[in-house]
Amino acid sequence: MESQVVPLKLGFRSQPPALTLVYQGAAGKERQRVMPIRFLNKFGSVDTVLRELKERHKDHLQKVPDVRLEKMVRMLQEVQKGRTIEEAATNINKDYCVDPNQDLNKLDDEQLAKKKKVMSSSFEKNQLKPGDPGYEYDKQVEFDTSEKVEAGWDSPDDDFWS
Repeated sequence: MESQVVPLKLGFRSQPPALTLVYQGAAGKERQRVMPIRFLNKFGSVDTVLRELKERHKDHLQKVPDVRLEKMVRMLQEVQKGRTIEEAATNINKDYCVDPNQDLNKLDDEQLAKKKKVMSSSFEKNQLKPGDPGYEYDKQVEFDTSEKVEAGWDSPDDDFWS
């Protein structure tokens, strides 16, 4: 059975640490759920906290993207370190935004995994599925090929063996 919870807003409370989810319930009524966060280390990884949180509140957090949950818990972690909410938001947005000019080959594995999560979440949000308005099964697009740009490295004049 699919969950009848439609998430509307997600926020956090710093003291005591908790996430707050505003959602629309099965009856169409707007409701609020406060989910306490236990064992949050302000310098450690948030993976175990997220896993435990999703397990305890799986009916409510099923439709909330993992990246959004991770960002909220990371912001809470930054606030616990003594930063203001604005400073925490700035730091977190640097970690979770994808710059098209950034060379992802130069990132370490942890940072690359974050960038991939963000890209995957963005793709899933913008993906058209069967049943969505504007979905077309076998979409074919003709591109204007009148302007051909010479690359130089694949010209037929060059003989590979000479």
